[in-house]
Amino acid sequence: MKRFLLLLNALLFFNSFALAQLTTPDSAGNIHPYWSPTGNEIAFAAAINDNFDVYVVDLSSGEVQNMSHHPANDYYPSWAPNGKRLAYFSERERQHYYDLKYKDEDQHEKDFPINSARDVDMPSWSPDSRNIVYHSSEDGDMDIYLRDYRGNHIRKLTNNDDTDVYPFFSPDGRHILFLSDRDGNLEIYKMRPDGRNQTRLTYSPHSYEVDPIWSPDGGKIAFASDRNKNFDIYVMDADGSDTKQLTTDPHFDLGPQWSPDSKHLVFSSNRFGSFDIFTIQSDGTDLKRLTGHPGKDHYASWSPDGDEIVFSSDRSGKSEIYLMEKDGGNLRKLTINIHQ
Repeated sequence: MKRFLLLLNALLFFNSFALAQLTTPDSAGNIHPYWSPTGNEIAFAAAINDNFDVYVVDLSSGEVQNMSHHPANDYYPSWAPNGKRLAYFSERERQHYYDLKYKDEDQHEKDFPINSARDVDMPSWSPDSRNIVYHSSEDGDMDIYLRDYRGNHIRKLTNNDDTDVYPFFSPDGRHILFLSDRDGNLEIYKMRPDGRNQTRLTYSPHSYEVDPIWSPDGGKIAFASDRNKNFDIYVMDADGSDTKQLTTDPHFDLGPQWSPDSKHLVFSSNRFGSFDIFTIQSDGTDLKRLTGHPGKDHYASWSPDGDEIVFSSDRSGKSEIYLMEKDGGNLRKLTINIHQ
């Protein structure tokens, strides 16, 4: 468990910022960009006066709206697939504890307290936008929970003394992908949305698998693994078969995200010193470096039409949100006016 927690804090900074990192003044800025399914807006967390709120920027007008408005920290925005609801975690009631909240299409805020939850991350919505799955330590160890979006029903999907984290719905809603160390090291599993049929998909003794994500067509799963002593990007079939290693660099390749057509992946790598953004085809060909700056570029994801990529970078001295075309062209800062 100790090695797992160290790994999370040291390597997965773009997936789960430690609270100390989040609230340090010299690192405060704009993080966790999440493109809306409609393509018209981007949600993100931003720190103004050392306090994080969730914001949404309209890409047509440039208007920025504060969605959370609270002196406590709010993080990890996640759009529902219908584009009408936005879930995020809030630190409102208890310092270093969180509540799950969401804004509906009428901007009404719903509050779903997560009792004694010391570690949470971005929630994942079901394809029908009716359920939210997330991990929480409210019972002392990391488990996975499912809630309906109205907050009327909650189900604990995993129940053991091990670590079950980072759940993610399949595109058809029939399975949930997650990570677990129940067999000794961090591996990829899947289960039904009711918690049944928990099945191990990867078998890599003495290594860790991280950042698993379904392809939009549901046929593949991309992930990062240190099975060859450093973290590289891998792709396997949705049943765990036919695993292929896409990158072979002796540095860290992390955070793969699929393009909407399931043909490309964008990821972060420090192979040239600092973390930059790269793309690669799902068969391992056509590796391209899109950014090259001394700052850390991470949290990359695609626009719904696949033409652009959004990412977070600290190249300006604090973390900001940037946009660029899928080939790296037309790079521009998105949130430059959020602090003015």
